[in-house]
Amino acid sequence: MNAIDTLIAQAGVRGSLDLRCQFQGDWALDHSQEALGTAPYHIVLAGGCRIQLPDGQRQTLRAGDILLLPGGSGHLLLSAGREVAPNLPRVEEGGVLPVHRFGEPGIELDMLCGRFHYNPASMLLSALPQHLVIGGADLAADSSLRALVQLLRSEAEAEQLGAGVLLDALSSALFTLILRAYLAQVQPSAGPLALLSDKRLKRAWQAMLEAPANDWTIERLAGIAAMSRATFMRVFVRVAGVSPWVLLTQVRMERAFNLLSHSPLGLNEIAAQVGYQSQAAFSKKFKQVYGQAPGRVRRAL
Repeated sequence: MNAIDTLIAQAGVRGSLDLRCQFQGDWALDHSQEALGTAPYHIVLAGGCRIQLPDGQRQTLRAGDILLLPGGSGHLLLSAGREVAPNLPRVEEGGVLPVHRFGEPGIELDMLCGRFHYNPASMLLSALPQHLVIGGADLAADSSLRALVQLLRSEAEAEQLGAGVLLDALSSALFTLILRAYLAQVQPSAGPLALLSDKRLKRAWQAMLEAPANDWTIERLAGIAAMSRATFMRVFVRVAGVSPWVLLTQVRMERAFNLLSHSPLGLNEIAAQVGYQSQAAFSKKFKQVYGQAPGRVRRAL
């Protein structure tokens, strides 16, 4: 796997398509801050609306736009018309997705809404901005993303057998295509994603991701990057914003979280697989990152 594949896999992203919104008239819908590890998204199928973020920033969403809030930020969705107080929509059950409605019959905004659930300490999600928009023009130019959105829409409308399971599976794939479209637009200037833009640092970063349990040293990493020890450290910290050891610890803890979630391995075996010689040292570091001991996290999953 390449570095992006590894970061996505370690983030453990799982998607769900939760509901469809069909709104008309003047309306406002408030969304609270999501729990850590949850990133809501909205796909505007037709019409448009406005979004207001916690810092007061506003942006217009139009047909074809996809909005993702990686940190689960609370936000206010507003109609394009007169501003009104937030209210709750009517909910109509019975189809593949519940439909939320404002106003009389007719549609001025048609939107699919869902969530991505991920490892709460994910480096990848924390490296993304608090909100990002894939514009309708970018969607039109990206055949894969456009086709996936069309398939999500058709499955939501057709009510065929297994549609709910398929919608969630397609939603998981949607994250990767959104990320791909974002990275095609923006070159991150700092953080773990920025390391991938530097040909020399990328080699060292990829090696750390592939084998986090290795007994890495600055000399070995600098050798992989074909840089001197001092230059490697200086450039790595400037680009990543943190030292190699901080990122290596994050990689190890993400790998441990996934092993706790998806394998029957004992804590000693997991500690060894992520580069710790003792379970005590591993458990201490894990608790620092996740706020709970690994055994408690496993029992809660």
